[in-house]
Amino acid sequence: MSIKLSQGKKELFAVTNPYFKDKGYKFNDAKKTGVGYSLNLKHVKILLIFDFKTKSSLHKLLPFSIFHEPVENLINEIGKPNFSDSGNVSWRTVKDSLPNYYESELNDINFNTLLSFRQWGHLIVDYAQGPGKAFIDTYSYLPNVLKEMDRLEAEGKYWKEILVGGIDHLFRGLIISKLCDDPNFNMKFEKWDSVIYQSKYKIWHSYYNTLKDRLKTVEPLYPYYKSV
Repeated sequence: MSIKLSQGKKELFAVTNPYFKDKGYKFNDAKKTGVGYSLNLKHVKILLIFDFKTKSSLHKLLPFSIFHEPVENLINEIGKPNFSDSGNVSWRTVKDSLPNYYESELNDINFNTLLSFRQWGHLIVDYAQGPGKAFIDTYSYLPNVLKEMDRLEAEGKYWKEILVGGIDHLFRGLIISKLCDDPNFNMKFEKWDSVIYQSKYKIWHSYYNTLKDRLKTVEPLYPYYKSV
């Protein structure tokens, strides 16, 4: 017998709300912000968002993401294509990846019973207090984001594994590089120039030019990380 999504969500939040409330998170259930939890820290916001499906049971959890105010203020100032009022938009800077065990256990939940939503709730709390907490503790500090960007680059991987966005994830990476007094800041710009200036990204070119000009006046806010 199938159950209503509203019933399932009630069971889910009966498990997750006490944990997140205890940690100081605010529960959001608005069309504009989505359903999930948020925690405001100094110049940082932590987000955990649900993706509920009304025509299927393929419900998902978007893993933790972090909004870094100094980065996103510049993104909003520069703007993005098709977002003329972007100054009122709260973007995200970095994103986590759900651990393998989470995906495996989630696949065993069929969401046809109230108990299944409770099982999902416990799985979410396990993630939040384990890998999720480690992600927040590490990447709430912007120089650690730069360190991860450099690690990915050294391994031939892309910043998009940690940074949010399409082409604008490169904008975020360059902003982070400048804010963290990266000695390789100019090298990073030279590397991505040829990518961003491709004709297929023409809609982004004026924004990128604005970013380059704006970053000439931005002073670093963090010391460059020191490799151990």
